[in-house]
Amino acid sequence: MNNMLLKDKVAKVLFDVKAVKVNIKEPFTFASGIKSPIYCDNRYILGFPQERNVIVDGFIEKINKDIDIIAGVATAGIPWASFIADRIGKPLCYIRNKPKEHGRGKQIEGAEVEGKRVIVIEDLITTGKSSLIAVDVLQKENISELEVMSIFSYGFQSAIDNYKKYNCKFSSLSDFNTLIKILKEMDYLTEKEAKTASEWIQNPEKWGK
Repeated sequence: MNNMLLKDKVAKVLFDVKAVKVNIKEPFTFASGIKSPIYCDNRYILGFPQERNVIVDGFIEKINKDIDIIAGVATAGIPWASFIADRIGKPLCYIRNKPKEHGRGKQIEGAEVEGKRVIVIEDLITTGKSSLIAVDVLQKENISELEVMSIFSYGFQSAIDNYKKYNCKFSSLSDFNTLIKILKEMDYLTEKEAKTASEWIQNPEKWGK
């Protein structure tokens, strides 16, 4: 496994801990409303220390060490941001999806971000809307540099378009095409399921409707 590409290692972790689910007959529904025959539950990885470390090591390998602050998207990005910040000795913050309704009414909790170089950690990117809430909040704080990094991305064109609107760079440790390749190698997907997955990714917004 040490000689595998990072994106293959991460996809293999998703397979090994059974974070990947396939259901052609009863597709999963994303928060965006998109129907999908495949669902990645990256939160599940948290329960597996060895595999969890593969993900954290992957982030650390890719993150620019000159970054000032590690930020987590509430809630799924918070544990990963915490692991990373602790390992590389960086300040940590997290961004709520809306301002707190009591106390100081803050939306960014933890380290002060103004004028800082910030990397936002998310577990999964579909259309990008949840992480872009954090991007919007951070950009209003006059940060000097911003990037979003996730464990996994489906590679939707809508995500690319949405990030362009915010002029924000984003990347993922692994992606849908790599995952499908690994699932086929492990005989987890039948030829029919792999074909359905390939058809879905070409037009996810309309698939199954």
